[in-house]
Amino acid sequence: MKAIILARVSTEEQMNEGQSIPAQLAKAREYTKRKALPIKSEYQFDESSVKDRRTKFEQVVEEIKKSKEKVALVIDCVDRLQRSFKESVLLDDFRKDDKLEIHFIREGLIIHKDSNSSELTRWDMGVLMARSFVLQISDNVKRTNEYKIRRGEWIGKAPIGYINITKEDGSKGVEPDPIRSQFIIKLFELYSTGNYSLGLLANKLKDMGLKSNTRAPKPVGTALIYRSLKNPFYYGMMNHKGNLYPHKYAHLISKD
Repeated sequence: MKAIILARVSTEEQMNEGQSIPAQLAKAREYTKRKALPIKSEYQFDESSVKDRRTKFEQVVEEIKKSKEKVALVIDCVDRLQRSFKESVLLDDFRKDDKLEIHFIREGLIIHKDSNSSELTRWDMGVLMARSFVLQISDNVKRTNEYKIRRGEWIGKAPIGYINITKEDGSKGVEPDPIRSQFIIKLFELYSTGNYSLGLLANKLKDMGLKSNTRAPKPVGTALIYRSLKNPFYYGMMNHKGNLYPHKYAHLISKD
């Protein structure tokens, strides 16, 4: 039986702490050496386990599927492998078919075909605690975001015409884009005349040089024009979950 080592972090902070990927790999390599398990492959990634698609995790699963011999999946602890029960079903099928052993180093737990109820319950409890941690983080994020919204702080990417900034004290903010803000003002001025359709506005702003605020800027289309004209952010209101809240940033236009 050979080992697949998996090391994962889900936050940048963990990269710099004792849970960093190099620390996990070193511990796993020492473990496989002690257990006389030849290393078949190693996976390391920093994607969150709560994503719908964990691409590299799926690569691990695919390797287990294709393996002609039983595999030992070696990982630091339960929450480095999973934070929900959806993976348990798949991994448990491999275990029942005697295609997989899961070695959780920190817990001193090995899950295999003949694992007893106590061992399986310890695995389930580890997943439950990891899931509870994720849910608590989610609750904290929601509370923080609601608090910021009530204070007039935007919590996402600034709409075109504004830019996200980081202040000297490390706090985040939003301010008018020195390049695009004048185009947005012009957009509303032109539309208010009643002489321009969305298509004409898109062509006009394209000729003027307005481009999107994406990583690969490109001329704006009618969809972005439409969203911008309906966005109350420009006159001082934020739309958050269908409700409007005043924000504390500079207005590009008046509500009128």
